[in-house]
Amino acid sequence: MAIFKIKNQDLTELKSKMFPTELELQKLVDQHIGIIFGLEFIRREFGGQGLSIDTIAYDPETKAPVLIEYKKDTYQSVVDQGMAYLNWLFSHKGDYQIELEKKLGKREIDWTQARVIFIAKRFNIHQLYASGFKNAPFELYRYDLCDDVFLLEAVETPKSDVSIGRILKSKEVSQVTKQVKTYTLEDHIAKANNKTTMIFERLKRGIFAFDDRIQEKPVSSYIGYKVRYYNFCAIHIFRDKLNVDLRAKKINDPKKIFRNVWPAKKETYASVWQYVMSSDENLDYVLNIIRQSYQAAPDL
Repeated sequence: MAIFKIKNQDLTELKSKMFPTELELQKLVDQHIGIIFGLEFIRREFGGQGLSIDTIAYDPETKAPVLIEYKKDTYQSVVDQGMAYLNWLFSHKGDYQIELEKKLGKREIDWTQARVIFIAKRFNIHQLYASGFKNAPFELYRYDLCDDVFLLEAVETPKSDVSIGRILKSKEVSQVTKQVKTYTLEDHIAKANNKTTMIFERLKRGIFAFDDRIQEKPVSSYIGYKVRYYNFCAIHIFRDKLNVDLRAKKINDPKKIFRNVWPAKKETYASVWQYVMSSDENLDYVLNIIRQSYQAAPDL
């Protein structure tokens, strides 16, 4: 993708380049890890026994450990490295917990949602396909650097129903896949009856109509809808109902159908508002309230 700077109606192309060192890339992302990924930084260089993880962080949304690896150019092996890091993490949970509490205080940890983020200038086609296997807890981000412009975009990977444990036969992979669970939309929809599924599909289509940047992210207990890292809506699917949770300081709800299930502890925080939806009677009204939550999200 060509990037141009506009000045006096003239265009000057910004030339793509790499960071001089991986450490410079790492320091930049680590310093702004909250606004980039919504994560909380713990420390750099974590590991032992000849293994060193570039950065460890914590995801307050999923309550999960996040490992980040940086490469100023191209990765050689995403899957092998990611599995080695996760295997080491699960063998040293106490070490991670000590570092977490030293930096951020006591936190709940969901080990099943642990994941590895890889950031590099480019990835090859084999890495893309390998990262798309089921139960492969990896996220790939491609960066570009053009003068003083830093670009970072999530890389879409082809999704497969085949578990990575069926493709890679090793003790290390087996240990990781026993402890990590990646969730899909189908995992949640399987809980619902036909009526609830139809309501969900209509609600989902309405949410995606707000903005083409909206992403759908299934996790252990809900399906999140977010712009970049910020979840403005979470839908919990049950057999005969949906729990629709919204994140906003306040909402304009004339019918008073949403209840404040998690009041904000500070003026600057958002509350969580919930509506239990068992029919499509208020569907358009609910979508209007969800839109308020979307519009109240930080300027991303």
